[in-house]
Amino acid sequence: MKKMISGAACAVAFGFATMSGMTASAQQASELTLAEYEVLIGDAMSNENPLDYDAAVSALLERSDLTGYQRGRTLYERATRRWKDGMNKFGGVSDFEALLAMDPNHPFANNAKIELDWAKTEIGYIEKDMNDLQTIAEWFDGAFALGLRDEAVARYRKAGVSPTPEQVQLMKDFGYLCDDLTGAPKLHQFGPERADLSDVHWCGVAASMPGPDLPAARQPAYPSTPVLQQASVTSEAEPVIAAAGP
Repeated sequence: MKKMISGAACAVAFGFATMSGMTASAQQASELTLAEYEVLIGDAMSNENPLDYDAAVSALLERSDLTGYQRGRTLYERATRRWKDGMNKFGGVSDFEALLAMDPNHPFANNAKIELDWAKTEIGYIEKDMNDLQTIAEWFDGAFALGLRDEAVARYRKAGVSPTPEQVQLMKDFGYLCDDLTGAPKLHQFGPERADLSDVHWCGVAASMPGPDLPAARQPAYPSTPVLQQASVTSEAEPVIAAAGP
């Protein structure tokens, strides 16, 4: 009898072990292989436009089949692009912190710590400059770089003055300005005409922001760019910006 019970127990134990092994195998099979991941992250990072890059990498982070290493590396890649040239330094800081919270021993953790310190230092300099008296062009560059994109665009939209050529291209890349858009408000409102702005119009959420052609009383609500912290700037009621010409 004891032998029968012992044999049954062994069979049950073997069954549990087999099921456990099958579950582990199934779980591993459901995860991306490193080769598959390298193709996906490579494709996402090949996007030159910062919006397309961010969207592609963010879509990769939404997958449920990433391993811990893959998720951490994806956070690192998005963070690096966001704070260096992706025009969202607040978002970069958040991603670095998410990686370190998820796995402080991740292979990219040490790099994340170093870049996190650099990003925070740079943000501190930008916020300090934004508290000083600046032209709209100078303030715009700082606010846009932090990730306060709607707020930065709204200042230009309200003032009616012309951005620099570099800022015009930047706002086109992010969908605030469009070429040859019939019926949309024109970018240029005041000062000497600029040939490069003759067919440039506000579009997207910028078209409904208050401006010389659209008083605030008639302005519909527009979504603000989500940010992860507030920049230390004076409120709109107490402007700190000296109006600049084209």
